[in-house]
Amino acid sequence: MDFGIKPMSIKREALLHLLFWSCVFVFSSASASWYYADTWELAEVYGFRTLLQMVMAYAIIGFLVPKVLNKRGNVVFSISVLLLFALIHALCTLYLVEYLVPTYPSSYETFLKRFDAPTFRSIYFNFNQFFSKSLYYAYPCVILMAVLFYRERQQLLELHEKKREAELYALKNQLNPHFLFNTLNSLYLLALKKSDKTVRVIENLSHILDYMLYRCDKKYVQLKDELLLINKYIELEQIRYGKRVNVIFDESITGNEEIAPLLFLTFVENAFKHGVSQEVDTATIQIQVENKEDNLFFRLRNTKPKVSVEASGRRNLGLSNVKKQLELLYPNKHRLNIIEKSNTYLTELELCL
Repeated sequence: MDFGIKPMSIKREALLHLLFWSCVFVFSSASASWYYADTWELAEVYGFRTLLQMVMAYAIIGFLVPKVLNKRGNVVFSISVLLLFALIHALCTLYLVEYLVPTYPSSYETFLKRFDAPTFRSIYFNFNQFFSKSLYYAYPCVILMAVLFYRERQQLLELHEKKREAELYALKNQLNPHFLFNTLNSLYLLALKKSDKTVRVIENLSHILDYMLYRCDKKYVQLKDELLLINKYIELEQIRYGKRVNVIFDESITGNEEIAPLLFLTFVENAFKHGVSQEVDTATIQIQVENKEDNLFFRLRNTKPKVSVEASGRRNLGLSNVKKQLELLYPNKHRLNIIEKSNTYLTELELCL
């Protein structure tokens, strides 16, 4: 794991670390101020201890974790940490024996009675002394690692969210031109025929474009607005196909539910393009939308042409994009079934809102 701090400036990062170690020093010295009569002695003892804590923390975080743990494994890392503890304990004991005891002998009379002799060897190889000092020098490192791990976790979540938004943006940019391509084809055919319905198609297309460009740029939109869009689209396609298609649209929703934009439209569009355009007889499309508590159900059944033209590469583009959007926006909160029977296609989508 990389514990480097990238997004912050070096100056701000240095100030935060300085504040952290100042707090460590103040907390440690304040809790033992009753033991030392001399303030300067207190500052010398806990200033040196804080320095050793800094050495241990930055040695583990800056070197042992990235260079040893990540590259050579847990065993070598554990041995390296033990050796670091031994080195820190040696420096601490040496400072005690060679400087503190001779300089402030009255402060250490009671402490030295725990050992057979007040020598470096006797104090250094005392297990209780080694264990307690190791915990003392390690606790700031543990706090720093926890903070840095949390920060890295937040950065990863932020990067994941940005990646997710970028994918959704790309998918929508693919979806909208796909829909517009099919709709403009319909308008082109009506214009060639000089049909009076051309104006109505332009009006509906204008509403659809307005919705797609200005109203569905958010992650979620009102369900009622999405259903109005589908109604406009159905009306547009009914103008194109006339009596060749029979559409039954049953809406049963309550409240102000919100869903991801353009999800349902793709299924409806595919039903017209691949279920109606290739049908020689009258095609039927049945759409049902209803919500039950926190679940939204979308069902679409359309007749299957007896003679189906081989699908092009563009056929499944919209459906593929919708599946990806569902995975991004409703992870583990959706169920999509597309069932092909001998004479019908059935699409069932359940969303947990």
